[in-house]
Amino acid sequence: MTTPYGQQLAPSATQAPSDAAPLTATQLADTVLLHQISAELISQEDGGVIYRKLVDAAMAIMRSDFGSLQVLETGAHGPQLRLMVARGFPAEAEQFWGVVRSTSTCSSGSALRLGERFMCSDVTADPSTSKEDLAMYRRVGLVAVQATPLVTRGGRLLGMLSTHWRSPYQPTADQFRLFDILVRQAADLLERSQTEAELREREAWMTGQKEAMQAAMDGEPLPTSLGILVRTATHELDDGVRAAFYLVDPEGKRLNHVVGMGNEYAKEVSGFLIGPESLACGLAASTGTPVLTSDVREEPRWEPWRWLAERFGYRACWSFPIHTAAGTFVGTFALYWPVPCEATPRHIELVGRLTQTAAIIISRDSEATARRRTAAALRESEAALRDAARRKDEFLAMLAHELRNPIAAIRNASYLLLNSPDAVSTSRCSALIDRQVTLLTDLVNDLLDVSRITRGLITLRQEPCDLQSVARHALASLQPMIGSKGHELELVATGEPVRVVGDPGRLEQIALNLIGNAVKYTDPGGRIRVAVGVEDGNAELRVSDNGIGMSREVTERVFDLFAQAERGLARSQGGLGVGLTIVKQLVELHGGTVRAQSDGPGQGSEFIVRLPLRSRDAVDDTAADEPSRAGSLVARRILVVDDREDYADSLAVLLEIQGALVRTARDGTGALDLIHAWRPEIVLLDLGLPDIDGFEVARRVRHAPGGDAVHLIAISGYGQPDDVKRALEAGFDRHFIKPVEIAELMQWLQASSRVST
Repeated sequence: MTTPYGQQLAPSATQAPSDAAPLTATQLADTVLLHQISAELISQEDGGVIYRKLVDAAMAIMRSDFGSLQVLETGAHGPQLRLMVARGFPAEAEQFWGVVRSTSTCSSGSALRLGERFMCSDVTADPSTSKEDLAMYRRVGLVAVQATPLVTRGGRLLGMLSTHWRSPYQPTADQFRLFDILVRQAADLLERSQTEAELREREAWMTGQKEAMQAAMDGEPLPTSLGILVRTATHELDDGVRAAFYLVDPEGKRLNHVVGMGNEYAKEVSGFLIGPESLACGLAASTGTPVLTSDVREEPRWEPWRWLAERFGYRACWSFPIHTAAGTFVGTFALYWPVPCEATPRHIELVGRLTQTAAIIISRDSEATARRRTAAALRESEAALRDAARRKDEFLAMLAHELRNPIAAIRNASYLLLNSPDAVSTSRCSALIDRQVTLLTDLVNDLLDVSRITRGLITLRQEPCDLQSVARHALASLQPMIGSKGHELELVATGEPVRVVGDPGRLEQIALNLIGNAVKYTDPGGRIRVAVGVEDGNAELRVSDNGIGMSREVTERVFDLFAQAERGLARSQGGLGVGLTIVKQLVELHGGTVRAQSDGPGQGSEFIVRLPLRSRDAVDDTAADEPSRAGSLVARRILVVDDREDYADSLAVLLEIQGALVRTARDGTGALDLIHAWRPEIVLLDLGLPDIDGFEVARRVRHAPGGDAVHLIAISGYGQPDDVKRALEAGFDRHFIKPVEIAELMQWLQASSRVST
């Protein structure tokens, strides 16, 4: 046979040299050949070339017809030999013996299993050879075989160097001696080559990882940084392998493709479920361990998804979970091989380093994204704060404007009363003061309502109501205002009551604010339409007008606090711009919704309130909270206690006009002295007194002999629910908030006087 080292003839197994001289010449020739090969191998750096030269040298020394070199690797089933170089073998045999395990009966498999050289001069006579291996031997034409382990000086197995003959053959001792020298050199060269290859491989992977990290630090998008790692893996692993990264969704339930496999594949697999019943990346994400499928055609789990592997041309799929240093799962990395392929420790080690880098990059990106979102949120908050500050300043300007008007009118009226006290002036000024005080009271009540509702301190009185009646009462209250502007009013109502459950006073407040708003912002002679009905199972109140309308921006913010300030003082129609805020909060407290719509400035506006509809078969159960029949205050002894002299004196005058006997006190001590000495029947008591507060005064009165017979009424600017509760617990019979509605106070006093009588 011919080799790269010249013509070599294989002697028969029984052939022996005729004398010593030819044998010495042969030995000399083989020794020269070995030195020549050694020199060439030492100067060679290419691993592939080294492998081929080793096989050629082995064939020359052993006078064989075939030769092969295999390297050891760890497979899924233990150590295995992978064919690197084959001489003389047909493609069928190379594929058949491409991967040899220790369970194989071929020559290299036997040597791997035994841990030493395996030599058989005639495989046809060897009973240990399996039928499959024997059949392949015969198809190739192999008869004699030998395989020698390549072992480092430290005793580590690297691979196998084998030679084969077409006829029965037994190498001589000299051949084995020279061959063993070659094997020693081969093991050294193979170890050096593998070490250098591993170093180059590690360097290449580290270069890719460094490049990916640099891209991440430079602020490149996540697909760009991870794409560098994909490129590194596919380039270094070669063999047509493809790779991809997947990230877990915020809910931790699905995986989405980031980079690697292209748009078509991404469409098919993005949103892949994570769980124990899943496969590949979904299963790896669930278990937290790699899922290594060496052949998807052999794995039952893959049956529903084999079409995907076939469509995109891969046979093996390896999936690796990615965890941060803190142990948080963030995604997966997958490798797709075009042919069946088992993962080796080398593969797992390399991919492990790569996924660690990916975890750092993903964590960095998540942190950067969080920082960007936080920064954006801070910018939005700052803008909102600036906007709120602007609106607050505009509101304060409007508040000053709205307060100065009634105060100026009251001041003018008081001047007239002091300087022109005739009957006509007194009547006109009294009416003016009453109107302006009512206006001031409404302004203060609006602000207090917003505060109480916003802090959840308001309690609704729940009772059956007819929304049509509520709307009619509101219209009746606003009729003078509507008539003064000459508006055309239309009320659309159904024949049947529109039943809801709620606080009648608060529901009327909703209607008053919406209709009053329409009246204010509609030019004189405009049209206002109020409709009450049932829509989609809800009670509905609609208030529409053909007034000034609103832009889309104003419509979106019309229920915000102080929204009227955005329209400016030039269009201000009175009020503080809190009415619609109160409407929205009251509607929501009733379990309903309210929205505004407008086609734009000059196109009018419409407000729609929807409330839960009450069932028709519910029974109405209304009852009066207070006595309704009036008694007399004539000769009733009433004590007024307040540290504000003007307030106490003016209230005393009002009570005296009603026929009551009235005395006043400025502090708690004076009040207790008068109560003890004068024995009043009714005490109107301020809570904030300079010495002893009203709560303590009430407690002392109740504990004194005969104290239970006194009617104690708290009159205070403190009107929070907690204040009312404390007053009742201290012994007060009733709590009124300043400024008191005089008619309501008189009605209650007269009723209590009747009951006492």
